[in-house]
Amino acid sequence: MQFRGSILKKTREEQGHKQYFFARLTGISQSHLSKIENGKTVPTLPELIIISNILER
Repeated sequence: MQFRGSILKKTREEQGHKQYFFARLTGISQSHLSKIENGKTVPTLPELIIISNILER
């Protein structure tokens, strides 16, 4: 299965999180989060766990 950063971005926006705020919540830098959302890099497993935990709230 391939990771889709666009889905992360859409979900984050639907929940009302600004990218900067979401980056701070996850502990991921905003520039790294941007690269994940734009498909330029793939998040690590620990990053995916953190992201999913925050989005499930």
